[in-house]
Amino acid sequence: MIFLKAKIETSAGFRSVSKIIIVCHVYFKFNCSAPSFSTGSLWVKKLGYYQLQQPKEQADDWIIIADESIGIGQEKLLVVLGIRRCNIDFSRPLQLQDLKPILLKSKERWTGDDIAQELKKVKTQLGKIIYAVTDGGSTLKKGLKDSKIKHVYDITHAIAICLEKIYKNDVEFKEYTHLMGQMRFKKCCSKYAHLIPPNQRSKSRFLNIDIIVNWGVKVLKALENNDASNDEKKELVWVKEKEELIIEMDKITEVIRQLSVILKSGGLSNKNKRKCISILKTCKKGRMREFRKYLINYLESNIIHLKKRGEKLLCSSDIIETTFGKYKNEISKNLMTGITDLALIIPAFTSNLSEEEVMKAIDYSTVKDIEKWNKTNLCDSLSVKRNAILKKVVRK
Repeated sequence: MIFLKAKIETSAGFRSVSKIIIVCHVYFKFNCSAPSFSTGSLWVKKLGYYQLQQPKEQADDWIIIADESIGIGQEKLLVVLGIRRCNIDFSRPLQLQDLKPILLKSKERWTGDDIAQELKKVKTQLGKIIYAVTDGGSTLKKGLKDSKIKHVYDITHAIAICLEKIYKNDVEFKEYTHLMGQMRFKKCCSKYAHLIPPNQRSKSRFLNIDIIVNWGVKVLKALENNDASNDEKKELVWVKEKEELIIEMDKITEVIRQLSVILKSGGLSNKNKRKCISILKTCKKGRMREFRKYLINYLESNIIHLKKRGEKLLCSSDIIETTFGKYKNEISKNLMTGITDLALIIPAFTSNLSEEEVMKAIDYSTVKDIEKWNKTNLCDSLSVKRNAILKKVVRK
């Protein structure tokens, strides 16, 4: 129980958890031996396999959250998590323990037809699926359309796409980010390294635009309050020239924060729609007005899925992004391994880790069961392909 809780609820690696238990045994006199990292890994896989294989209740109010992972090579992992509408607590954001793992499968290339085929199996397993919350990926959208499941666009990705449309080709924004990159490159090893901007992630720049906005706001305040020396001001003076852009983006990120609090916790409803539109009224001109128009269109196009008065719509898939984040943290120790049966840690995250559930999971399956699941649901990993070609050289 100690090993599983430490592994599932923290970012520590398997070997680290094993060593932590050894240290605790030495200094706190724990009356138990420390399991090896391989034993702990098997326990996690068994827990994930148990969570995945448990029969899901047939009902007419299932909601699914789906996404594909992206890693090195062509392998992609398709994950589907589910929750019944009657079990959603709209007073807070979703937690992993609220969800049931429905599907975990990898392929070298997922097409819309492939996803539709899997989703039809999921429908047979669950009963009626009211709608699915996903990003705007074309293959996922086609899969949902072909399997006749309504699609609710994730609010986080919708906002990111909106910001990309507004700023991606904007000359002023491109110059601002270019100058940030130049400063980071030129000053990272100088005496002004403490001033350099944060790293800009090209793939998720518009999902995390607040990072570059916050840096700009802090620099403007430092210049205004004379918190910087004359030499430091010379290095940062270019930021002052972008003050109008930074202030505009700061206002937009504040609006995004307020909308996220309402929609990610409370869901999309007619009442929350009115609250959001009221907040968006502050976006009156220029690019802010364009942002308002896009978000109102998002609210209008998704609220049509409401069927009952007072109903709330789940419109955030952040929880599956969190799941992938935790999984990628685990495989980051050796990215070249690819997707292996360690992917079973994803359904393991949904366990409430009660003693009764853990004992059932450990006794539920064998190593052969996990190997069989691996062959059926996962394609050959990068390490398997590499070992098949780059075989170990036997020296005479």
